Amino acid sequence: MFSNGDAKSLPKMTDEQRREFSTAVAEERAGMAENVEATRPVAARLIREGVVAAELMAKLRNAREDAGFSLADLAGKTGMQKSALSRLENSKAPNPTVATLHRYAAAVGKRLTVDVEDAP
Repeated sequence: MFSNGDAKSLPKMTDEQRREFSTAVAEERAGMAENVEATRPVAARLIREGVVAAELMAKLRNAREDAGFSLADLAGKTGMQKSALSRLENSKAPNPTVATLHRYAAAVGKRLTVDVEDAP
């Protein structure tokens, strides 16, 4: 449909298509504030979960450092890439799998435990 992105290659709209497009854009803009507000609880939960994961990764990093292991050492013990381990340790919102956490913990001589609590 589009060749190289210049205005000459854009498809022509009829007056009816232009009205429909303008109406759709106006409806989308009108609902934007409502959509943003609706996402606030989900965003807050994701932030809380990111903080929990970041705190857990900080504990694992401290355990690695206390054990005297470099990231290269840990890469050899876990089979994970050094760059992936670095991203996990340094991300403000890491999202590791449980299997990754188990591998990391075992490599630094720790055991991962999981618990369930009532939601606030």
